[in-house]
Amino acid sequence: MCPSKAELRPGPRLPGPVQTLWYTFDQPGFFARCRSQFGSTWTVRLPGFPPVVVTADRDAIKRLFTGDPLVRRHGNDLLRRILGDSSLMLVEPTEHLARRRLELPPFHGQAVRRYGERIRELFAAEVDGWRTGQIVATADRARAVTLELILELVLGIRDPGLRTRLGHEFETLQTPANNLALFLPEVLTRRARWNAWVYRPLDRVRQLLARHIAQTRDDPTLDQRTDSLSLLIRARDGDDGHVSSLSDEELCDELLTLVLAGHETTATAIGWACDLLAHNPAVAGRLRDDDGEAYLKAAAKEVLRARSVIYVSAARHVLEPFEIGAWVIAPGTLMLVDAQGVHGDPKLYPEPEAFRPERFLEQPPDSYAYIPFGGGAHRCLGAALAMLELELFIETLVQRVELAPDGPPARPVRRSVTLAPGNGGRVRVSRVRAPAIAAAA
Repeated sequence: MCPSKAELRPGPRLPGPVQTLWYTFDQPGFFARCRSQFGSTWTVRLPGFPPVVVTADRDAIKRLFTGDPLVRRHGNDLLRRILGDSSLMLVEPTEHLARRRLELPPFHGQAVRRYGERIRELFAAEVDGWRTGQIVATADRARAVTLELILELVLGIRDPGLRTRLGHEFETLQTPANNLALFLPEVLTRRARWNAWVYRPLDRVRQLLARHIAQTRDDPTLDQRTDSLSLLIRARDGDDGHVSSLSDEELCDELLTLVLAGHETTATAIGWACDLLAHNPAVAGRLRDDDGEAYLKAAAKEVLRARSVIYVSAARHVLEPFEIGAWVIAPGTLMLVDAQGVHGDPKLYPEPEAFRPERFLEQPPDSYAYIPFGGGAHRCLGAALAMLELELFIETLVQRVELAPDGPPARPVRRSVTLAPGNGGRVRVSRVRAPAIAAAA
């Protein structure tokens, strides 16, 4: 069958502002309704923006993630107002390849594993403060500890006062209202006197980061430091005939990206892990008794499948005609990858609502059926660190405490770009295990 001349799949006919509000404040409901009406691919229309195609079609996703990366431009322009022009998520294809080559080594799997012991210490200190019978809002606690982790290990901040100030400012940026502002026309979000208050927290963050970068560059012990910022400052790339390094502006934008995109998503995943383990004690028991890594890694993967932290795990502008089934998507169209639609597909994952880590041991999915970190040339730079954190938290949790539900399973609600547990990940500590058991594990 020849592709249709039509350039866009059908989608909801609701007015653009209504679609924007529904997408922002009830993304699970909006996506579920669209999937039920239009299948795996549909078109969203937001005011002030060209039509956007959302897809969970695995063949389309595979082609978006493979092939020539120079004909797949990023689709993250909405984030430019926050992350800046120099963020790796926002540079153009040719520059992106060179920048990624420069920045990847500090975040490679082997590189981040050296943080493992310190991550364990921070997680143990948190969980050891929980008491039998206590109701813990695990999403809030996870945000606090993962922020401490990223400020120390990634940004290399040793000053407790600076950590506190940055933590406060970052928290002010993580609201649905700020997410809604991403979809407002530029005329309303362009800096002006009337909206200066909106940008003040972001400006304060940038000022603090710029000062910290300058101090790190001047640190006489820079060559001995192992935090990611120090490694990025020292990074050099000479493959194109001249040696290049990251400017202060590029570093600032990248640190902002790593904190906002990495910290919140990992903390949300930990909150979901606590909710799922509280409602699935058999899984927690097997994790506690299983002395191998395979089941632990499978459980961490299943958390990210069963509770997609970000429904849209990738965004691409196609720069040449792109076929999806009988349709041809025009060059320049923005396409969003519906990760939750893939992860919840019963054809790929039987009983998708069930929390079954075994599925990743019995029949591991292929690269395009499991996409919490996107894929291709734009795959999340911090994926290895995020998985290490999630695995080590689960390991620490099950060895130190046993959890019970504090109500029904949590429902996802929007928090900035993530879908977080609506109940804050509230669980009850049913038992604190003896320290000797935890230490021996």
